[in-house]
Amino acid sequence: MSIRPTCALALLCVVQGCERFAFLAMLPLFVLYLHHRHGFSEPSAMLLLGVMSALSYVGGLPAGILADRQLGPLGSLLLGGALLMLGYGALALDHQSLLWPALAAMTVGHSLFKPSISTLFGSIFDVADVRREHGFLWQHLAVNLAGMMGPLCGEWLRVGNHWERLFLSSVVVMFICCAVLVVFARLLPKQRRQRMETDSVGGSVRMNRERWIAVCWLCGLSIVFWLTAQQAGGSLAVFAESHTQRRVVLFARTVPVGPGHFAALHGLQVLLLLPLLMTGMSWLRRRSKEPSALAKMVWGYVATAGGFVVLVIAGLQGGDAGRVSPAWLTGCYLLLSLAELLLSPLGLSLVTRIAPPHRTAQAVGMWFAAAAVGNTIAGIIGLAWGRWPHHRYFAFLALLSVGAAALLLSRLRRIERTLHADTALP
Repeated sequence: MSIRPTCALALLCVVQGCERFAFLAMLPLFVLYLHHRHGFSEPSAMLLLGVMSALSYVGGLPAGILADRQLGPLGSLLLGGALLMLGYGALALDHQSLLWPALAAMTVGHSLFKPSISTLFGSIFDVADVRREHGFLWQHLAVNLAGMMGPLCGEWLRVGNHWERLFLSSVVVMFICCAVLVVFARLLPKQRRQRMETDSVGGSVRMNRERWIAVCWLCGLSIVFWLTAQQAGGSLAVFAESHTQRRVVLFARTVPVGPGHFAALHGLQVLLLLPLLMTGMSWLRRRSKEPSALAKMVWGYVATAGGFVVLVIAGLQGGDAGRVSPAWLTGCYLLLSLAELLLSPLGLSLVTRIAPPHRTAQAVGMWFAAAAVGNTIAGIIGLAWGRWPHHRYFAFLALLSVGAAALLLSRLRRIERTLHADTALP
């Protein structure tokens, strides 16, 4: 890897890590903040947080269009970072009248930031460069590192109900994020302004149409990934709380376990599996046996199904009505962690590769809009929890994942043909 792409990748990982750290430091405590400082009931605070999250994902689509047509990904990223800094700053002032402007600034800021940072990650390497997937895996590593450190620092800063310190720390981190981006922006690849009219190249209109159809397929299928990933905060947390043994013996000591421990285990598994996955794929690549990115995604949906099949068996073994060993949930999370690495970063990589050059940020915005749809559907499916036996609930999620794998497999050759087409498709 040459020095310049390496520096650009390191820069974007720092920027992504700072943004995630600033947000995730306050996220686990935000419902408590709304409840204690602004008088929201706990259900209302949770609803508000859910609506904010959904709007920020859906807003990625119009924000992507704005980035493609006017601002460019770097300009959109800086504007999003600045809005996030203003939003956190307004919360740090802790004044009732500033709450809604702060929430609006944060929602729009995230809408601008999400598609832009992913577009820039995709621009570091050429479309055919095998290192492109590794770039998105490094992005995922930065996100998960921030996801582990942010909440711990947030809890430490909030001790004594010093909410202003919590939000002020997010302001400082976002200021560092924007400052680093401005100072070292020259390390990023030059973003050429793309023409919206592409018919000057023979057959390119048809090719771009095929590319956009492929993007729609990938984003549509990603809804299944997002709704299964959302189970970590829903059915899996409830199963850990009410149907998993709360103590485990390690080295002759009894250790209490709960939903939070399994959530932390999931993050740790992702971090441990990431270097193993990258090493394994490099080993296969040297022997010309590495599967395509699309084939890896098919296996990602299969791994997701496998994770929920583990809990189907756990339910039949007594987890429907009683408690089972924590080993069942640990095995489920291990497969879901592998699936996350095969679906989230590789999916983003593929979307930026396949999208027509003048619609890359829009494609990334559509990917994040699919996350909002998936999260919403997860909430609807959650209404069946308690009405169905748990093994049937998890079997339904496994079937959805198998269906997504089958649909992607059925389109595999067509999408790969589109991906590698340099001219109009025959």
